[in-house]
Amino acid sequence: MHRKNKVISRQNSLIHPIVKNPFLHRLELKWYDKLKIAVMAVTVFPIRVLLVAILLLLCWPCAFIAVWGRRDEDKLEPLTGWRRSMRHPLIFLGRACFFVMGFHWVCVRGSRSSCEEAPLLVIGPHSTCLDAIICFVCGLPSNVARAEGNATPLFRTLIEVTQPVFVSRDDSNSRVSTIKEIRRRATSDGKWPQIAIFPEGTCTNRSCLISFKPGAFYPGVPVQPVLIRYQNRLDTVTWTWDGLDV
Repeated sequence: MHRKNKVISRQNSLIHPIVKNPFLHRLELKWYDKLKIAVMAVTVFPIRVLLVAILLLLCWPCAFIAVWGRRDEDKLEPLTGWRRSMRHPLIFLGRACFFVMGFHWVCVRGSRSSCEEAPLLVIGPHSTCLDAIICFVCGLPSNVARAEGNATPLFRTLIEVTQPVFVSRDDSNSRVSTIKEIRRRATSDGKWPQIAIFPEGTCTNRSCLISFKPGAFYPGVPVQPVLIRYQNRLDTVTWTWDGLDV
């Protein structure tokens, strides 16, 4: 059977569709959901926190070995040889961290492009720090990180092994230098690992994609889009609560 297309008048076609506020998130819990939270807060949650802490402590020696003895001038070049091979145990431990946090199954559709085919991974929508799981799924690529996150001793070593491109909000020249560094790595013919970028630049409730920052597109090289979906019944991962009015 042929289905007739619905005809929209010219006047109605000019009306913009109603878009849900991407910075507003409300979680309506039923009484049994609250009961589950109360029970798991004193049973499962402490065990998961302990296991995550143990796995993070196991990650640190691997990261320390990978970056040990590197001079400042060495940081301008990618990790190679046995240093780069330390990524494999880090990927395993990282996936284990997310497993004990409840991410028991990660379904990947499609295939990941190589560094030569697509030097940049453009990931969205961005809604939580738990989106970092995509980095372990994609083989621990580099990313664009805030320079302020490099201050914690434990996480500084873990972050350094990914060789991120640091950007500082306090430095007026940081944006230009970040773009130059992304371009330098993206045009290295696969010498550097892929760079993972969340182009939205902030967290939303995943109801839509907001405007992209142009940083990932300045180098003019192919990018691979990566879509993240959480299929849990309750959206307990979104960070935004009462954000901007739109």
